[in-house]
Amino acid sequence: MEVSLPSLFESAKAEMSALSITVMLPRMLAAAFIGALLSLRPWRLPMRRPLPKADMVQAQVLLCAAAAVITAVIGDSVAKAFGLVGLGGFVRFRSGLKDPRDAAILFLMIGLGMACGHGSLGLAGVGTVFVATLLFVLDLFNREAPGGVMKQRLLVSAQADDLVSAEATLRSALGERNVLVKSCALDFDGRRLELEVEEPVPGSLTAALGRTEGMPLRGLRWTAVSPKGGREELT
Repeated sequence: MEVSLPSLFESAKAEMSALSITVMLPRMLAAAFIGALLSLRPWRLPMRRPLPKADMVQAQVLLCAAAAVITAVIGDSVAKAFGLVGLGGFVRFRSGLKDPRDAAILFLMIGLGMACGHGSLGLAGVGTVFVATLLFVLDLFNREAPGGVMKQRLLVSAQADDLVSAEATLRSALGERNVLVKSCALDFDGRRLELEVEEPVPGSLTAALGRTEGMPLRGLRWTAVSPKGGREELT
């Protein structure tokens, strides 16, 4: 079936007359504002908590705005709704969500965006206040370290006559303080061992190695391993 260019212009003109920009623009802006507010979580700043990652913030804002646009496009047309659902089946996301809470927030963003696109700004406002309060309460009970403290990696080295026994002794002492052993290297010729560990809390490694006093270990020392591979001797 051929469609002439004038008919396309007439159809677009009819749609523009039925859909007022002054009505739709506030809905789209409200969806973008709600997405930015809930994704950034500005209340984390006075709590000294790290803000969400930039890619997740952008994804949530775009998803909230996309839900508003899709709802406005569908309107009251059931045919359009089924058509958009069918087209959505072709979309595939390459990256999975590591945190299930992010998936839940994305669903909430879709719902609030749909409310904005439908014109129910009052419902969207109430929903935004409820979701923001809920996220604030969850952040209060979240045990994430303040300020986004990074776990420090260190290299523990020592000398011993029996390297196997020395390794077991060190692993036992480190495990009592929840210090994670990432790798181990044994030099039987030089009677030396090295353990690369990850310190969950500053000072936990010192407390763990303090339990090795009196054990057959010589020259016990540890150095900090920087992200770029450099080392800084601590003791």
